[in-house]
Amino acid sequence: MSISSPVPVLQGDKGTELRCSGEELLLRRPDAELRIPLAAIARVRAERRDVVVALTALAGSEPTIYRVTDVSAAAGGVFADAVNAALPERAADEETVDGSTLVVTRSLVIGDDEEADENLVHVGLPTHGTWLLYTACAAVTVVAFFVGMLDGDWSRAIATLLLGAASVSCTYFVVMLFVMVWRNWYLPRYGITVEGRQVFREDDGGTAHAFTATDGVTRYILGHNKGKTVRIAYHPQNPGYAAVCPPTSDKVLMLVVSLVAAAVAGFMDYGTYQLVLPVFTGRL
Repeated sequence: MSISSPVPVLQGDKGTELRCSGEELLLRRPDAELRIPLAAIARVRAERRDVVVALTALAGSEPTIYRVTDVSAAAGGVFADAVNAALPERAADEETVDGSTLVVTRSLVIGDDEEADENLVHVGLPTHGTWLLYTACAAVTVVAFFVGMLDGDWSRAIATLLLGAASVSCTYFVVMLFVMVWRNWYLPRYGITVEGRQVFREDDGGTAHAFTATDGVTRYILGHNKGKTVRIAYHPQNPGYAAVCPPTSDKVLMLVVSLVAAAVAGFMDYGTYQLVLPVFTGRL
C-alpha cells in the first residue's frame, strides 16, 4: 500500500535526505539518488537520531541496510512508524526476494569528460575580461619603467609598480563583484528559474549544482550547498548565462561590499595617478 498521510522529510548528515514518495522511499545522498520500493523494505527502525532502512533478503544472506544519521529523533520515530504501517503484508509461505535488486540508483557524479566541461557554467568575467587584467598589469609595468627612467628615482618606480598592480587587481575585483550583483538581480527577474541539485565532480572531488534548461541540456554551476535544493536562474536565449539565486540578505551584503571595495579601488587608482603625474608633466 502507498503512504498517503503526511510524513516528515528526514534531513541527515552531509546533505543526506530521506523522504516518502507514494509507494517508494527516495534516499538522496551527495553522490547518488536511490528509489526504494516499499516491497523491497523489510523494516524501518528509528535508533535515537539514526534511521535504518533494512531491505528484504534471501534466506541465509545478510540484508542490505541504509542508514541516515543525525536526524531529528522525533521525526525519525514518526517516519519509521508511518513507513512500517504502509509496508505490504507478506504471507508466511511467500518467497522472500532480495530487496537490493528492486532499488533503482541514479548517480549524481559528473564524469571527467568533455561534455561535462563544455556544459560547465562560468560565473566570472568572460575570457576577454581576464586578458584585460593581464594587459592592464603589463601597462602598469611599462609605466613604472618609464617613471624610473625619466625621474631617475627608481624608488618612485617601485612604488608605482606595487601600488599600480594592487590598484589594478582591486579594480578587477570590484568589476567582478558588480558583474555578480547585476547577474543576481537581472536573471531572477527576467530569466527562467528552475531547481538545481548538487552533484559531485570526479575530476577534482568538488561539487556543482546541476540544472536542465529548456533546450534539454544539463549544465553545471560550481558551488556547494550541503546537498540542499537550490534555485538557479538562467537567460532564456543563453542558458549558459546562469546563477544560483542567493537570498536577499546575501544580495544586500554583496552590494555593500562592492561599494566599499569600489571606494578603496578609487583611492588606490588616484594614488597611482598622483605618483605618475609629476614625472610626465615635468617632461612636457
